[in-house]
Order: sequence, then C-alpha cells, then structure tokens
Amino acid sequence: MWIDRLVEITHWEPRRADMSWGETEERLGLSLPEDYKRLAATFGRGLFSDFLQILSVAPGGAFDLATTWQGFSTDAPAEGDDPLYAPYRIYRPGRTGLIPWGFSQIECEYHWLANGKVAEEWPIVTRGGGYREWRQLNMSTPEFIYRVVADQEFEPFSITALVPEPFFAPAPETTF
Repeated sequence: MWIDRLVEITHWEPRRADMSWGETEERLGLSLPEDYKRLAATFGRGLFSDFLQILSVAPGGAFDLATTWQGFSTDAPAEGDDPLYAPYRIYRPGRTGLIPWGFSQIECEYHWLANGKVAEEWPIVTRGGGYREWRQLNMSTPEFIYRVVADQEFEPFSITALVPEPFFAPAPETTF
C-alpha cells in the first residue's frame, strides 16, 4: 500500500530492478523487511525529492547496504557502550542493534532496530537535521519515506515545506 502511494505521488513508472539480496542478508545474518526490498526494486537507486537516499544492493558502490553496515560495525566497539550511537549499538549478528538503511541530504540517518523480532516489526530509529536526539518510530520503511516526502504534519521529519511536489530522481548507475 505505501509503495503504491509513493509511486503515485512521485509519478514514478515502477521498475523491477534486479537486486539479489541473498549475499547482503547472508553478510548480516538475517532477512531484511520484504516491503523494503520491494521498495528498492520498484524505484531502483536514487533520491526521493533530492533528499532521501535509501541503501540497497550495489556491491562496491557507495550506497550498498551491507558495505555501509560493515563499515559502521567495524568502527563500533565490540563490547560496552557505543558513544556514537548511545543508547543504541550498531547491529552485530545475533544481537540487537542498528542497521542503516538510508541517509538524507541534511545529515539525517535512518536505521532499523534489529531486535530479534521479524524484520517487518523492526522500528525505525533516526536522528539528524533539526532533531539531534534519537527518535524511534513504529512504522514500515515505505510509510516513513512517504510521510517524509508527502505529509506536512509529520514533524520534525517532513520536507513538504521545502519540496511541495514529491518526486524520485534515479541515480546514474555509475554513482551507486
């Protein structure tokens, strides 16, 4: 439903991008939310309203989900507090933690809190821009993106005052 709504408001012609999630999920040691994988396949790589970039399967690319997560987890302490992400931690297989799924053009970061539940129940955890403290939201990734680009009441996350007509801008394949 939320993916269809995003397609409609962005006037996007749905794609069926070929994204093999097997290796990504194997590296993470878990399955990612199905609606997120459908979203990535429907839109491919690019930016929602020149603002929000989702990570996907782009081996060797700057916006590859598994590579980004691996970089974060390599830099994070293996035990104890993680001062960059407190009160959360970066996900490690078999533990609760944050998995990055997107970024914005104003230093917002978007994560799932992988918490041992089915992936479709993971909350979104975000911070950045005008809200430096962590915020946790119980909604799907496609709903969150829809509300960021189309719902003026979705404060402090909405960008509708800056970009009143949502769109999707595909990225050149060499970029990602």
